[in-house]
Amino acid sequence: MVRLITLLLIYLFMACIAEAQLLRKPLLGAQLEYVNKNGISGCKVIRVVRGTSVALQLQENDIIVSIDDKSYSSVDEFINLFLTYTPGQTIQLSIIRGKQKKLLRGTVLPRPYETDDQSEVIYDQAAYKGGLLRVIINKPFKKSLMPAMLFIPGYTCSSIDELTDDHPYKRMIDAYVEAGYVTLRIEKSGLGDSQNTPPCSSCDLLDEIENFEVGLKKLKSLPYIDTNKIIIVGHSMGGIIAPAISARHQVAGVVVYGTTAKSWFEYQLEMYRVQTALSGLNPIEVEQYVIEQYDLNYRFYIKKENLVDMAREPQADSILRSVWGYDGKGNIYDRNAEYWRQIQDFPHLENWKNTRAKVLVQFGESDFQAFSKTDHQQIVNTVNHFHPGHATLQTFPLTDHYYARSGTMQEAYDKFSNGQYQTLFDEYNHEVGRSAVQWSNSILNHNTDTHTPGTWQKLDTDSYPGKQDDIVFINERLGWYVNGYGKIFHTRDGGKSWTKQLEKKGTFFRCIAFTDSLVGFAGTVGTDYFPNVSDTIPLYGTLDGGITWAPVSYKGPYVKGLCAIDIVRETYINHGKTDYRTHIYAVGRVGSPANIIISHDGGMTWTSHSMDTDCKMLLDIKMFDKNQGIVCAASDEDIEKSNAVILKTIDGGATWKKVYQSDRPYESTWKASFPTDKIGYVTIQSYNPDTTLTQQRIAKTTDGGDTWQEIPLVKDSKAREFGIGFIDEYHGFVGTMNRGYETKDGGATWSAIHMGIACNKIRIYRNAANQVYGFAIGKDVFMFRE
Repeated sequence: MVRLITLLLIYLFMACIAEAQLLRKPLLGAQLEYVNKNGISGCKVIRVVRGTSVALQLQENDIIVSIDDKSYSSVDEFINLFLTYTPGQTIQLSIIRGKQKKLLRGTVLPRPYETDDQSEVIYDQAAYKGGLLRVIINKPFKKSLMPAMLFIPGYTCSSIDELTDDHPYKRMIDAYVEAGYVTLRIEKSGLGDSQNTPPCSSCDLLDEIENFEVGLKKLKSLPYIDTNKIIIVGHSMGGIIAPAISARHQVAGVVVYGTTAKSWFEYQLEMYRVQTALSGLNPIEVEQYVIEQYDLNYRFYIKKENLVDMAREPQADSILRSVWGYDGKGNIYDRNAEYWRQIQDFPHLENWKNTRAKVLVQFGESDFQAFSKTDHQQIVNTVNHFHPGHATLQTFPLTDHYYARSGTMQEAYDKFSNGQYQTLFDEYNHEVGRSAVQWSNSILNHNTDTHTPGTWQKLDTDSYPGKQDDIVFINERLGWYVNGYGKIFHTRDGGKSWTKQLEKKGTFFRCIAFTDSLVGFAGTVGTDYFPNVSDTIPLYGTLDGGITWAPVSYKGPYVKGLCAIDIVRETYINHGKTDYRTHIYAVGRVGSPANIIISHDGGMTWTSHSMDTDCKMLLDIKMFDKNQGIVCAASDEDIEKSNAVILKTIDGGATWKKVYQSDRPYESTWKASFPTDKIGYVTIQSYNPDTTLTQQRIAKTTDGGDTWQEIPLVKDSKAREFGIGFIDEYHGFVGTMNRGYETKDGGATWSAIHMGIACNKIRIYRNAANQVYGFAIGKDVFMFRE
């Protein structure tokens, strides 16, 4: 029988997270496997990632025989030996590479510190059992007293330092930080930077509760914290520890996700039924398995029999090792036996009864580990029985134990069992974190608009692995964005929440524009450029605000694909009143051919024209009025031969004049921004493989696009340019592959800013009060307010 995946298991999610320390511990940065074959034993290098392993020039398949002449008999022993070194100390590894023995000598490197664009990351410490625990604080860039959140993770002995940006815990923390909350994480005993504290695996449940009580006391001691506005967020086993703390300490709110309310003995038996069925056993086999497990669980949890005594029976020993993870030394599921027995005997509902804080209980309907909605409802019922109106239940369809919108419970189980952890990371359900923050704001009477003026704030949107291409708003509330998954999303609250209006498989949406709240158009990139794209229709239209979409018909040559749409409103006198004619221009595409498609009646009729004699790719269009405008283009369909090109028209696109062409290969222009009728900026995109050519450039015009000059952006070969948007002639932004850049002097100088990666489209608007707001889209969606 495959070992069951137990409740609150987040081991594999945390396995890649590196340990850290008060005096930063060493970073090996390699994946190892212990081998003993042909008289050679040691750690085989499976993968070299970073840190000391790179500095020593370790290679895959190297076998590490000893570390400074010290031998070992397992990966754990090797790691423990390595962790006795301090950064900067010399280390020597004896290895076998192929058939040769080698000595690798070098300097031990430390683990890096976390950084964050939204907050100051503070590495602190707290006293615990005669030693020190590492504390990591994310402090937003504010000077006033702030609300705060203490995060309590699941049961595994895994560090909470160096969480990757796509880790579900980091996403939950980021959601609170972006809403203006200070967040605090504290390492479990013996983990990360912790010093002279007991090993995590030796600690029981009461030790762990004390561990996180230390974290809460540390949080309350911070001078920039509003101690009346503290939220505890507990995931998984953290949902058992959180009420144990809130029952004894004053906090404003408790949020738990994926937990239980019943005894551990009951939970285990129910878990066996749920997960063995998901694993493919038939109903008879499921019941036989549950009966087999019942006896062992009863003996351990109810009769309190010793594990060592139980394991003396061969059949019991086999089950304990294969299913419970018994190590022969008194540990199961990577924790000691007393830890689990205390959970069995712990007064879960009594703690909820004694919690006077407001409570939010979150349940994922595809959670195959904390699978009981009844348990979650029982927590709510208990709190509300003793404290009416204090508890709320939120449920999330198709969402699993790790906050991922991973499909049905069967689909979630299969993905986890098959090791598709990155898929689960990518499928993170932002609604979980967003709902937790919104609830926290509501109980604290906290202003939900925590946007720092003059900065870009990431919005909660569906996860997307690459660059998303376009976003548009018709006012501060109504907006849409598109991506390469054939999806169109709509917001009615200024980006706080998004609804998927369309998902069309095989379609790669590249651009979108709306003339008003009902009429809009979405362009596709077409086939034969990106994989898995089969849609040959270049343009879709909607007449109901995006609820339904239909192909747009046009006259003229076939349009392979579109990359940009621009709208111009022409004022005219209509029967004595001011009225508008709407002209729409769309161009494409990347990779060729070059076409333009035009409507002069608000999208009712369209005509296409080839521009292949003027250029080979069309990437953006900016029309100043119905006659004058510019396009961003490339001179050749082969990027190795291509120069960046800008063309201008003065006759509505009938003819075009080349007004700029770079003299370097591997280039195209990409996106344009004109803050005034005379001053404009265009990004110049380089695909040159020569990484020694680091200079990135912007094209600028001061005469309405008739002439252009190049101005430097940054020296970084990896900073491939995408979107550009200017508030006025001096203040603007550029998105690149690795970060955003801001200028406040018309491009004379630039500074790096946080607006995500691969930001492809930046749209700047002004409201009726002339206040500036904007939206940008790349891998994520961002909002700006001046």
